[in-house]
Parts: sequence; structure tokens; C-alpha cells
Amino acid sequence: MRKLLLYLVWVCCSSTMSTAWASSVAMDLMDGQDFYQAMPRQRPLAEQFSSILQSPPLPIRIQQQRSVNVAMFLFGDVDSVENQALLLAFRRRMRELNIDYRLDIYVDNAVDGVDFSPYTKLTNAQPDYIVMTKLGLIQRRFVERFLRSGDTKVIVYNFASPLKQWLHHSPLMYLGFDQKKVTTMLADYLHRSLPPDARLSAMVLPADYLSHLRCDLFLDEMVKHQRHIDRVYVASDDKHSAFTLTQALLKEAPVDFVFSCSASISEGVLAAIQSQKYEDSQWNVPARVKTNGWGVSWQGVSGLTSPALMASAVFMQDELSIAIAEAIKLDLEAQNLPTLYIANSTLVPASLDPVVLRFVMQKAYPYSGSLWP
Repeated sequence: MRKLLLYLVWVCCSSTMSTAWASSVAMDLMDGQDFYQAMPRQRPLAEQFSSILQSPPLPIRIQQQRSVNVAMFLFGDVDSVENQALLLAFRRRMRELNIDYRLDIYVDNAVDGVDFSPYTKLTNAQPDYIVMTKLGLIQRRFVERFLRSGDTKVIVYNFASPLKQWLHHSPLMYLGFDQKKVTTMLADYLHRSLPPDARLSAMVLPADYLSHLRCDLFLDEMVKHQRHIDRVYVASDDKHSAFTLTQALLKEAPVDFVFSCSASISEGVLAAIQSQKYEDSQWNVPARVKTNGWGVSWQGVSGLTSPALMASAVFMQDELSIAIAEAIKLDLEAQNLPTLYIANSTLVPASLDPVVLRFVMQKAYPYSGSLWP
């Protein structure tokens, strides 16, 4: 265990390695199309798996000899709506599948840096399955130890870009969304909806997985549409950082739309827009600055109807929790399952009818919808 701790400390403290990893992340990731071309047998497995997820749950067909031990590795506040929704939907599906299991929860809630204690405890526990809900540099190196040993099977949650270096010792499954697809949809919608002379700014993330798949892609799409971004700010993936930067932006220059690259950034941008009372210099009326969202905000479904929100991506988040349970079931039954599953997502424009919006949200959160305010 001492070797593990020293190794993780070295990885965390090596800024050179972190920078190198971030800069090479685009080269090491495969999107769904590339993965299925490299692994043609995976596509029909993914289609079969999708049919299972859309069907009523069928109880496990084998007699378990013992409880299966599942470790859920969470990040941030364990009581956040997002983490509680994941746990609620997963537990409900496991109950419906009649799987005998024990769930242990490990949490890295360090605001700055990394809390090494849950990594050490998880290594000591040696569970049957690990659900890793984040895959940064530290988590990637940590997971690789289990991939090499093969004793513990890993499910990578909310990450649908297989790593080329892991092709020959892959996790049990990658589960996530097509971030490129929904980002392109958002860019196209904004280009059609915003006036030609709209003044645009962007709040992007430091170099990482989402920065590559969302921020960089969105900026590239705007170039294709011949849309100029006046200002680009790099914000930490938290509400406070985005709030502070947006307040400075709104005081500094006129702006019509601020692109938000993550859910936390969107929360901060929205809060800053709603807190500022400033006027358009030309018309002397409140300026109508807008932004975009990613999933349900801290305000719940009502946040999707905010006047400052022009459009929001909605991810079928419960589908991922259901997929975790169904993957464990198939593995216990020794059946084939796909290495990659890409869940559904859609774009909700501000003009969407409230009845249709309720239907979309019921589909996205069939198990955990009661948690959202």
C-alpha cells in the first residue's frame, strides 16, 4: 500500500506529467465510430445491450453462490443530487434484477488536489466490481492496476471514449454519452438562432477530457459557421469560478451569449447573469444575455425554463445507472456484453413546449426524477 500511495503522490505532483497527459488526451481517445471500426463485433453487442436497457428488467437467471461486492467511487459531495440520482437508480435496478450484492461507496471530495485515503481503502478491499465515475490522470493510473490484474472488473461511468492504450486490457465497460454529437447540435442550433451580429464569449475548461470533446469542438464549430468569439475565458469546473469571471465579463464589454462548457460553469454563468442589473448602452433596456446548459441544473427542471438559458443538453442519466446493473448481471451470467455503450442525449431549446419538456425529463430520469426540485 505504501508503494501505491507514493506512486499516486508522484503522479499528482508531477506537473510535467499532468501537462503532457492533458496535451496528448486527444491522441489517445477513440470516439464511438473509430472504436466500432476497430472492433466490428462490438456494434451488434451494443445494439443488443440497448434493447435490454429499453425492456422491462428480467431477474438474474443463475443461482449466486455469494453476494457480489460492488464499489462505487464518487467525487465531490456524496449528497449532491447527481450522486444521489446515480445511487438511487442503480439500487432500484439491482433490486429489480434480484441480484444479491453489497454496495460500498468511496468518495474523493477534495476541493483542491486529491484525497488518497479512498484509493488506498479501495485497493485493500479488492471488490468484484469498481464503478469509477471520473477518469482523470490520477484515476486512470489507479484503474490500470486493476486492469492488469484482472481480479476486479472496472466499469468506467460517464466516459464514452475508449483509450487506445487500453484496447488489449479494457475495462468491463465504458458508459457515457456522445459529447461530440450533442456539442455539434448545440453549435448548429445557436448559429441558426442567434442574430448575425451577436456578440459571443466563451467560458471553457482547462485541458482535460471534456475540454477536448466540448470546449475545443464548440470553438471549432463556431469557426466553421464564421462566428467570431470575442473573448474566451478559462474557468475551473466550479460555479464560483464561472460566476466571478462572468461578472467581470459583463462589466467589461457588451455580450449577447456566453458559451458554458460544463454544468458547473453554466450554473455560475446563469447566477452572474441573473444577479447583474445592467443596461444595454444603445437601447437603455436590460440586456438579454443568454447562455447554455448541460443537463438539469441545481434548480431542477425549472432551471431549463430560465429566460437566460437559450438551450440545454439533456442526458438520459438514469440509463447509465441501469446499464451498470445490467452489465453486472450479464457478466455474472457469463454472457457477452459490449465494451462500449453510448446512452442517448438530446438538445432542449428554450422554445420547447412544457408538456414535451416534462416527457423528455421523465424519459431521462425514470427512476430518480423524484430527486429533482
